[in-house]
Amino acid sequence: MTETMRWYNPTRRVEEEVPAPMSEAQAIEMLSGHPDSDRFIEVYRQMRGRHSDLIQCLVLTGEAFYMEHRKGQPPG
Repeated sequence: MTETMRWYNPTRRVEEEVPAPMSEAQAIEMLSGHPDSDRFIEVYRQMRGRHSDLIQCLVLTGEAFYMEHRKGQPPG
């Protein structure tokens, strides 16, 4: 059975449930393909320096950008 994770995907700006990455390369691929991907990957790598679990790092990276993307947005 494939493990899944729920996170805010900063490249798509949506909360989603997806298959969890099995490697560092897969995690970085999940953050790639967007004009701001360099920023997403930089934050992810900072998180990896503090936490060993790559899924937790992706979730934390998503949370960081969720707050940025929602700042100044009306409720709802």
